[in-house]
Amino acid sequence: MSAGSLCVPARAQVSRPGIVASLPGEVRAMARLRAQGRASLTGGARLALSGLGAARAETAARALVADGVDGLVSWGCASALVPALAVGDLLLPREIVTAAGPRLAVDAEWHARLTDRIGGGARLRHGALAETRGVLGNAANKQALHALSTAIAADRESAAIAAVAVEFGLPFIVVRAVADDAVMTVPPVARAALDDDGALRPLRVLRRLVRPPAGRHAELRAIKQLAVAFRTAQRTLDAVAPLLLDTEPDGDT
Repeated sequence: MSAGSLCVPARAQVSRPGIVASLPGEVRAMARLRAQGRASLTGGARLALSGLGAARAETAARALVADGVDGLVSWGCASALVPALAVGDLLLPREIVTAAGPRLAVDAEWHARLTDRIGGGARLRHGALAETRGVLGNAANKQALHALSTAIAADRESAAIAAVAVEFGLPFIVVRAVADDAVMTVPPVARAALDDDGALRPLRVLRRLVRPPAGRHAELRAIKQLAVAFRTAQRTLDAVAPLLLDTEPDGDT
């Protein structure tokens, strides 16, 4: 933990974790849900799909707290900010760098238990995760955020989820897989493929692709590259999902 990090007291056990993710494809190993869906998982865990962005993530986290969860997990994909990270790498950051500046430390004991469960089976990174308030569309955006925050990756939702945990005195952790590396471009047509609720909107994509062939071909290549990268990140999350749930509540016995 770095100097100035804020945290809540570590807990030896979380019996009813609440998991917040943005997209259905990020949680396919846990439950088959549509956008904005919720599910009760074995062992007492609760799962909520928030959609995209901090406001929706905060709303989902607060709903899980109201349902009685005793810890929060930020789950899903993230963007790499440094070249050392590859698509599919697993991120278990020790802290979050918020857009406002403060750093929020994850629960140390929960983080350690999950790290032990994962062992050497994944490319696991513990560097800080930065909050971004918008899509990091190109390498320059990612380099700038790394220079500002020193974080190795970023997402839009984790800081909001962590802030809810801190507000209610609950432990939290972050589990993310890299879905775009530090040099990948996310073109506007790819951003249009999802609405803010996390639902697919294919007609938006088709409308944006009605353009001269040169631009269309470049965007199609970028979409294909991002789709392949997302499937790689999905496989990482699929492998880790049972390990996360095994740590709560009986995975230590």
